[in-house]
Amino acid sequence: MDKIMKRLFIKTISYCLLALGTVVFTNCEKDSNIKQYVYPAPEVSGYSPAAGYVKSRVAILGHNFGDRTEAVKVSFGGILADKVLSCNNNCVVVEVPEEAMSGDITLQVWTNSVTVGSYEIWPSPIVSEMLTESGSTIIRPGETVTIKGTGFGTAKEDVVVKFGGVNAVVTNWSETEVHVVAPEEFPTGEVVIVVNGFEVVAGTALNPLAKGDVSIAYLKNYRQPFKIDPNMTDAQLGTSPGTYLPADWIVNDAARSMQNGGASEKVAGLNSDNLLLQAGWGANDFTNGKLYQTTTLPKGKYRLTVNLKEYGVKKSTLYITVAEGNDLPDVTDINKENEKVKGFYLFNQVENMSPSSVQFEFELTEESTDVALGFVCSMTANGWFRATELKLELL
Repeated sequence: MDKIMKRLFIKTISYCLLALGTVVFTNCEKDSNIKQYVYPAPEVSGYSPAAGYVKSRVAILGHNFGDRTEAVKVSFGGILADKVLSCNNNCVVVEVPEEAMSGDITLQVWTNSVTVGSYEIWPSPIVSEMLTESGSTIIRPGETVTIKGTGFGTAKEDVVVKFGGVNAVVTNWSETEVHVVAPEEFPTGEVVIVVNGFEVVAGTALNPLAKGDVSIAYLKNYRQPFKIDPNMTDAQLGTSPGTYLPADWIVNDAARSMQNGGASEKVAGLNSDNLLLQAGWGANDFTNGKLYQTTTLPKGKYRLTVNLKEYGVKKSTLYITVAEGNDLPDVTDINKENEKVKGFYLFNQVENMSPSSVQFEFELTEESTDVALGFVCSMTANGWFRATELKLELL
């Protein structure tokens, strides 16, 4: 019986090998008859434009382009384009690569290549500086701004300048210098020079007369991360500083209640990236402590908002105020009857350990007014506040 089974097994294996050989032979015969597909050569009828900047777009017209962007390669002066933006059978749109050079445009579709024509790369416009009448980024409508650089086109009509997206009037032009008048009611934002469609950011324009948040135009070091006064001395810093004087803020002697380890002079104003005045926890009590900065504001109605991380003034008096001049009044002089005081907020004598915001509005009637704004307080232990940001809005 075992011999019979063995013979059957051998016969089965033999039949399988014979069948496999037949299949392989048959397939080899079929493969020898396969013909390679030949893609039609692309035909170009035109292209536009024939000159421009890097990163601009070029359209190539013709036939047999297919509809798959991955099959298309376009080179400018031998430099392969990174972006074929679209492709259908009669139009290819491509972005000129940043490293492109003047020379022939070459189009390749699958395995076929053709020369489209020549393309001239224009030198990209470059801005070297933007000059304003004030010497700062604060620009009033009607002021003349000068933009210097290279590659500003071949005619005045080639150039458009925008302030926060609003077109300005170009009064004088050359290939290296453009004079422009800031438009009326432009929003604070970027100044962009557009040369033949190529955009370059020239700088930032802060319109002090634009409604809305004008903090960046009039306040300094007004939000986190706060900057430390670079003029702090070793006597103030000590050997293990944790409290600092904030840059661009004035901290009067009364408010300087804290002393760093190894220091011989007291400081206050900035701790753990918060504006801070404090009494208690090693800091002495004080009366009429002031933390403020000065600025000049144009005529208008304003809102001042202060964001706080926390505060505790159960036995203390804390004001945020705006006053005419270069100093803030004492606690007892902050009231509506004082003509120098333009606005204020008096904190309730409570403790608040949650983030919060306080605000008040004030109005200036003169064309221009020098003001001081900030904190005035008299504190006993344990009193403190931690502020994270100030925001000034023109209403």
